[in-house]
Order: sequence, then structure tokens, then C-alpha cells
Amino acid sequence: MKQPNQSFDISPPWIEYPDNEPTWEGWRQGTSEAWLLRVWFPFWRRLSAKERDAYLQQWPPPDDEWRLYMTEFWK
Repeated sequence: MKQPNQSFDISPPWIEYPDNEPTWEGWRQGTSEAWLLRVWFPFWRRLSAKERDAYLQQWPPPDDEWRLYMTEFWK
């Protein structure tokens, strides 16, 4: 039996928008804002702390800034 959330199908922001930093102003406009608000945040916020850790192991952030946003600012 497959464990819930063992495979995370939603790609993280640094994969969906690879040329952009977490502080990018585009997160607050257009299609990137819609993706962040309608796809990413609902997905990320329903994960438990343990599931978030597993997600970040599967999809390691590219740098410390992304890790900080994922673990502190966007929770």
C-alpha cells in the first residue's frame, strides 16, 4: 500500500519559475501569482511538518534563500 504523499506531484516554485527568486515581485501579479495562490500555497499549507520535510528532500531548494522562504515565510 502506498503511503500518502510519498510522491509529490506538484513541482516547487523554483522548478515552475526557474529564473525567479522567492522575493521576485512577479509573485504578486499575473499567472505566477495565480499559480502561487491557487496551486502552491493550498498544496504546501495542507502538508504536515513531516510531509514538508519529505517534500524538501525530494525537491531540494536550490539555495538558502529558497529554503528560508519555504520553511519560515511561506508556511
